[in-house]
Amino acid sequence: MASAATISRLRMLGEGMGMALVSIRANKLRSSLTIVGVVVGVTTLVGMVSLIQGLNASMAKQLRSLGSDVLYVDIYGAGGMGSLPDSVRNRKQLTVDDARAIEAFCPAVEQVSPGWDTSLKLSYRGKVSKPMETIGASASYQETNDVFVEDGRFFTPEEVRRGASVAVLGPDAVEAIFTGGDPVGKVITVGGSAFTVVGLFERRGKLLGDSWDDTVVIPYTTDEKRFGTDQYFYLAVKARGPEYVQPAIDQVTELLRRRRGVRADKADDFAVMTPDTFLKLYKQITGGFFMVLMLVSSIALMVGGIGVMNIMLVSVRERTHEIGMRKAIGARRRDILWQFLVEASTLTSVGGITGVIIGLGLARLIAIATHLPSGVPLWTPVVGVGFSAAIGLFFGTYPALKAASLDPVEALRYE
Repeated sequence: MASAATISRLRMLGEGMGMALVSIRANKLRSSLTIVGVVVGVTTLVGMVSLIQGLNASMAKQLRSLGSDVLYVDIYGAGGMGSLPDSVRNRKQLTVDDARAIEAFCPAVEQVSPGWDTSLKLSYRGKVSKPMETIGASASYQETNDVFVEDGRFFTPEEVRRGASVAVLGPDAVEAIFTGGDPVGKVITVGGSAFTVVGLFERRGKLLGDSWDDTVVIPYTTDEKRFGTDQYFYLAVKARGPEYVQPAIDQVTELLRRRRGVRADKADDFAVMTPDTFLKLYKQITGGFFMVLMLVSSIALMVGGIGVMNIMLVSVRERTHEIGMRKAIGARRRDILWQFLVEASTLTSVGGITGVIIGLGLARLIAIATHLPSGVPLWTPVVGVGFSAAIGLFFGTYPALKAASLDPVEALRYE
């Protein structure tokens, strides 16, 4: 059973919260203006955390669809071909021979598909698309990238060997240049060159608003011959299973270091990546964004806390006579201190709860309007309300101490 002291503290807590709520109702405008900083801070925190968590979950799901046993090898790394130093941009390119060597000498590897990647326009009977992702790949592209043909077929090793003019289209590429009928068997132009459509990929969806379905895949030999080698080149490497991923990474790394003449004391001049690599990079980016939002939220909460301190000082002045009466009939210093601390934390907690509700609502509205996912971790509203209450306790301490230190005789004389 609860002790008498515990029951007494709970009763005092309830009384303090009740008095705080009465004060809020009696001074609605003043209370609302006081906690607006708390509301803004918690709204920002909850709303943006919900969106970031939703985006992280969506990113993880999309990357898992690439396959847990697929590796990607290029000379740039997870940052891609963006703002890189010349020492990275000028690295020796990987080659199709590297792909063949990996397949031949890495026991943990099942298949390797070399790939050229660029953007080219498609056209059919005068209808021209925007630039579509054009990938030059081997016949094992489907297996190494876990994407498969839904209608028609994929090109064969023989077609790759002789550089055939055949293409497999993604759903968005089909919609961009065809208005009806079966595209399989039709002759289209890709970057000004004629190709026969032999297959259509299944729909894969979007990643952060970017479609994975606006693609056209052609034999890499044809790609090299028609469009040259001034393109992004990578190797898609499929391990023999999820348990072979780390051995595959080690074997591919060792083989490429030997083939590229990398000295033992030098770092790799290439990168071997898994879907987890991209996920970690993405989380680093959103993590930095989250820290900025936390700073903004903290500033807003501090402003709200200062407002609470000011309003509590006003409350102490207005209720000086009441404080004197309470002390005169036996209230102890700690009772007065407790009363005002509870009132301050209740005030900011109301702001925190309001901010949580508004933040979740805004995240949901943004998700509906933009089709961006949102997720609400349980800790988000708990932290939002808890931090708000802590702000009330911190900034309510000075007014509470001032109230508790009032002389009862002087307080009773106060008008």
